[in-house]
Amino acid sequence: MNFRAIRFDADCDSAAEKLGGSRAIDEALGPVLEALDRNPSGFAQVECAWGTVRYARTKALRACPALLWYFCIESNGDVLIVHVEEDDHP
Repeated sequence: MNFRAIRFDADCDSAAEKLGGSRAIDEALGPVLEALDRNPSGFAQVECAWGTVRYARTKALRACPALLWYFCIESNGDVLIVHVEEDDHP
């Protein structure tokens, strides 16, 4: 079993607060965290201004809208979630 750290960047925490706070979105993120621990390389990736970033989608759940979570895989295999935003195309 993989044991990698999954951390949230401070900018991601700020973006999460604007979406209702971590309590509102934690339930939707649960399945994604399991997948990030098992195989973060299995997620789609996109090129952006600061390099390659991967992303995960979560579906709308109760008061939480559908979300896009952007993350990077660090050289040691740990995951850094750098941004979250509402998914306009769920």
